[in-house]
Amino acid sequence: MSKDIYQERYTSHQKRKASSLTSNYGKSKFKIYSEKEKKTLNEIMTNRSSQRIFNGESIDINPILEAIEKAPSSCDRKGVYVYIIENRHDKEILSGLLVGGVGWCHRADKILLIVANKKAYKSPAEKDFMHYLDAGVIIQTVYLSAEVNNIGCCFVNPNIREENKQFFNERFLDEDEVFCGALILGKYEKKH
Repeated sequence: MSKDIYQERYTSHQKRKASSLTSNYGKSKFKIYSEKEKKTLNEIMTNRSSQRIFNGESIDINPILEAIEKAPSSCDRKGVYVYIIENRHDKEILSGLLVGGVGWCHRADKILLIVANKKAYKSPAEKDFMHYLDAGVIIQTVYLSAEVNNIGCCFVNPNIREENKQFFNERFLDEDEVFCGALILGKYEKKH
């Protein structure tokens, strides 16, 4: 049986984990944060909010994508990723399909569809929920990165009306993927 990329990442994680339990692996990576750094992080978390009104300007998505790449995931599988939607037509379609984004999310510069590959989660004990936990870590990571980069951000849950699910899945997902929600991103004039 050949390993897939998710299994390879999992196996590598298990080796690193075993090494960290039996050696001084990673000890030099520990950093003591200053009071100023702690205060700054607290301010970022406190100031973070969900933004639903955008001014139409484009955003630089690169800091967000870099943050997603650094986000932790269960056993370092990286089984959750995003599709960047910036096409006006697709954003309008999503504005009608995403229950929490109806009527407004198309006004954002970009919509990130948070998607998990079902093949990344093999254990019967985790395959029904672990991708949502990994998606949650990405969502929080994006919120914090958006805050420090002055980008408005709002999470829209994966609720799609039953009569629209087949259309959504066929248009936006591959067969082995599950939709975990969307992040709506854009510039704003004033935070609300």
